Amino acid sequence: MDYFVTAILGVRGAGKTLLMAALAESFHLEGFEIVANFHLKRIDYKYATFEEIATLPEWLTNKIVLMDEIQVGADSYEFMTKRVKKLTTDFVTQLRKRKIQLFYTTQVFTQTAKRMRMQTNFIMEMHKSRIPGVPLIRTFDRSMPAGMQMIKEWTPDLRPWFNAYDTDEVISVGEILEEKDSE
Repeated sequence: MDYFVTAILGVRGAGKTLLMAALAESFHLEGFEIVANFHLKRIDYKYATFEEIATLPEWLTNKIVLMDEIQVGADSYEFMTKRVKKLTTDFVTQLRKRKIQLFYTTQVFTQTAKRMRMQTNFIMEMHKSRIPGVPLIRTFDRSMPAGMQMIKEWTPDLRPWFNAYDTDEVISVGEILEEKDSE
């Protein structure tokens, strides 16, 4: 298995978290352990905040990690803070060694810290359709030699996952790591 970083982009209500809930159940059925920073209702998984994930705990190995609203924990305006550095450098650069597949959502790609964007392999661009829960998704490979190229366009029916998570949940950073100078 390759250990990719996939960004799921789209406007509010496009179905980004809905898609991640569907991915969580699909990976869970394949036998993968799921870690998410939002609450899933229908499968066993480990809930973890941005802060917990950024500390790279020992249990965070061989997992599928789903991070909703990544800009909350890895905001491009806060790129010099310890939290963002740990999440974008320490965590993301260790994915292969930890056997972690990462999916994250954001409304605007550039709101995410540059180090996170640079490590992103694929972008799933979500577009609302006339039918709620049936978005148009365009998937792009950012590692193509000629730059980002579309590799797939699809319209999955995600309506069966409407009740798989809390659509009104507010995503928080978690306990704030203290900003300390190195001694």
